[in-house]
Amino acid sequence: MISTCNPGNTVELRFEPNLDTAECRRIEEDIRAAVTAPQGPVVFNLAGVEFVSSSFLRLCVYAYKQAAPGAFRVINVDPNIKRVFKIAGFDMMLEAR
Repeated sequence: MISTCNPGNTVELRFEPNLDTAECRRIEEDIRAAVTAPQGPVVFNLAGVEFVSSSFLRLCVYAYKQAAPGAFRVINVDPNIKRVFKIAGFDMMLEAR
């Protein structure tokens, strides 16, 4: 399950702790609907997420391409998941802290 909130014009999505391939298939349409032609920035909040699969990385790429330049970011990322983003070359999506 994902939850969406829209503070201001920002689309923020929060996720379940395990984003394996099966979970990503289940939530893919919800994510695509939430990030298609957004009115403002798109934020994936990974607070509490313990695992991401390559399927989730694919969804991040989709959201990144849908958002205006510089308007997509991933926040509250566990250090182990940061490593996955870095290995995949997607660390530019992560919020700088």
